[in-house]
Formats: sequence, C-alpha cells, structure tokens
Amino acid sequence: MTDVSDSGRRQHQDHDRVVESLRAVYLAKEGAVDLMADLFAVDGVYETMFTLPGLPTRFEGREVIRAHLRTRLGGAAAVLDTRTATLTTYPGADPEILVVSVELAGFSTGTDSDFRFTSSLGVLRIRHGEIVSYRDYPNAIGGSAAAGSVDKLGNLLIGIAQRGGS
Repeated sequence: MTDVSDSGRRQHQDHDRVVESLRAVYLAKEGAVDLMADLFAVDGVYETMFTLPGLPTRFEGREVIRAHLRTRLGGAAAVLDTRTATLTTYPGADPEILVVSVELAGFSTGTDSDFRFTSSLGVLRIRHGEIVSYRDYPNAIGGSAAAGSVDKLGNLLIGIAQRGGS
C-alpha cells in the first residue's frame, strides 16, 4: 500500500524534474525541440490556446508534438539568445496539475539589445514524470517585441483581418 504522503512527495519530485527540464529547454542553444518533445508522454497532448485563425491548436502524441515544435520554434528563437529562464510554479488543487509562468531574459540580435518578457503561462498535467497535457498560453506580442518583429506580426494580423479571419 502506498502512503499518501509518499505519493504526494513523488508527484512533487516529478513536478520539479519537469520544471528543471523545461528550464533547460528554454536555455538550450541546440536540441530544444527534442528536449521539449521528450518531456511528453507517448500519447501526450499539447495545446496552444492563443494562435492565429486557421492554425491548429491541438497536437496529440509525442511525435506529432515534436513535428509541430520543429515548425514553431525558429522565428523569434533564432534571434533570441536566452540567458536566463525563470519558471515560477503554482500547484493546482489536483496533484497532477501545475501552472508554470515563464520569464525569459537575454540578448536579441533582432533588436541588438537586451530583452526580458513573460514568455508564456502553461497549465500542465504531469503523471509519472511525463507531461500528459500542456495547455500553453504564449505571449506572441512579447516574443515579437523581443525579436524585433512586431511589424511582421502586425502585418500578419492585418492580412488575416482583411481576409475576414477571426
């Protein structure tokens, strides 16, 4: 029989391992996609809650998530030299749930200046040391500003609005 406190302690350790691994993802100079995808359970789900109209928001399965991350990571990340990643955690009432706020700081070659912004807020469900669900609420405006591409984001949004997107 498993003692409740042992179970809670293991869940806390699982949360800590996942958070430290996420911090490594944000600081990685290479291999961030694989580091991130490998945190997911084989049947894990990744959802991006604030995305552009017409783009998928839900990705099911570790390899589908890996493929999505390969296409998503690049733009801003290519010009951002992240030097610190501060992850603040907020445990949920459900012991599997963890809310993570991510603040990034470093140097942007896109603006030739230092940056600091809250990158995202994530709601994670962690089971047996793996992410089974990750609802990501990214800060596209903050990332665009740090990368020096707010005009590009603005033009993209104007184009969507002109086509009647919502």
